[in-house]
Amino acid sequence: MKKDLGDIVDNLSKTKSTGLLTVNFSSDKNLLKIYLKDGAVYHISYGFKKGFECLNDIATRQPISYNFISNITIDISSSNLPSTDQIVETFKHTTDFEKIKENIKIALIKQIGPIGKKITEKYIAEKWVSSQPPSKEDFLRLADMLKEEIDDIKSKKEFIDEVNKILGGL
Repeated sequence: MKKDLGDIVDNLSKTKSTGLLTVNFSSDKNLLKIYLKDGAVYHISYGFKKGFECLNDIATRQPISYNFISNITIDISSSNLPSTDQIVETFKHTTDFEKIKENIKIALIKQIGPIGKKITEKYIAEKWVSSQPPSKEDFLRLADMLKEEIDDIKSKKEFIDEVNKILGGL
C-alpha cells in the first residue's frame, strides 16, 4: 500500500529524523522540499514559494514519489510554519481531497464510460476553480459541471446521488 505524505512526515517526526524529504508531484517540475531536525519541520520550499504558502499550493497536487536524505540541514527556517503536527494533518487532508476527486471521477465513469476519466481530468485542470483546500461546495460545483456531460436524466440523478454519498463526510 502506498503511503501518503502525511504518514511519511508523521513517521519521520516520530523517529526524530533529521534530513531532507523531497516530494515529486505528477506533471510538475518543482519539488516540494521539507527539512526536518530532530523530527520537527523547520523549513518547506516549493519552487519559489517558502513556508506556509507551500502548504496551500500543494493541497490539490498528487505526490508520485518521495525521497529522504538523512543528515541534510540548511541554515534558514520558515518563520510562518504551523507545528509539525498541524503540517501532518494538512498533508493527510490533502490525500482525502485526492480520494474525493478520484471517487467523483469513478462516479462519472460509471455513467458515461471510460471517457469520463478524461472529461473529469480536463474539467479539474481547465474549468474547476476551488478554494485551498477544496470545500464541499467546491466539489459540488465540480459535480454540477460534470453532470452536464450525462445525457440520460436517470444516469444524471444517479451521478448526483453518488457524489452526495462521497461528500457525506465533509
